Amino acid sequence: VVCHRKIVLGDQYGIIMSDNSKLKEENTKLRIALCNLRDEYLDMGGDPKQLELFDKEDPSQLKLF
Repeated sequence: VVCHRKIVLGDQYGIIMSDNSKLKEENTKLRIALCNLRDEYLDMGGDPKQLELFDKEDPSQLKLF
């Protein structure tokens, strides 16, 4: 029973790590998309102070958390 439990936990760990990797990839894609939108907004003459998702001190950085 102990051996079977280790295999199940190992499989769960592998699934969690795979899911985590996918989430990291999606996070990167979303950050790139938001930065591209920010750049387009600024290129069109938008006010950088209205960009709530970006750090006020450094508008090139997202401030999500």
